[in-house]
Amino acid sequence: MGGSKSKLVIMFVLLLIILEGGGSERCLDQERFALLRLKLFFDDPFNSLHHWVDDEGATDCCQWERVECSNTTGRVIQLDLSFIGNWDLKERYLNASLFTPFQQLESLYLKYNNIAGCVENEGIERLSRLSNLKMLDLSENLFNNSILSSVAHLSSLTSLY
Repeated sequence: MGGSKSKLVIMFVLLLIILEGGGSERCLDQERFALLRLKLFFDDPFNSLHHWVDDEGATDCCQWERVECSNTTGRVIQLDLSFIGNWDLKERYLNASLFTPFQQLESLYLKYNNIAGCVENEGIERLSRLSNLKMLDLSENLFNNSILSSVAHLSSLTSLY
């Protein structure tokens, strides 16, 4: 009889942990900080990323708009940063190393942001460190054909726009 009570207590405690968010699905601090750096890069003139706040981890960045995380690891697997910085019409030069903390990133949407190129030595080829990156959307930016040689380094890509 005592054994079944112990099992019941253990099951209850595990249920509480899961309901309180004690599982591994919360985002990592390193990825939360990287998201905040991205927010600064895009300037976000229309406050599209207003949920992205530095509250010392009080909120789970996996719950932020435009961010999708793995249910099992809590790592960021998709970022949709489309239409964030397009409205001020100024050209931006991407620092692709801003994305390297997202080691499990599978999909990255950057369309309509007036990205004209990359910061020297921090180009698109830096994304080759992201071995899970399958989809990259750079459409409707200001890139010229010179980006094609950099994209060739992204061997894991299956879709490029």
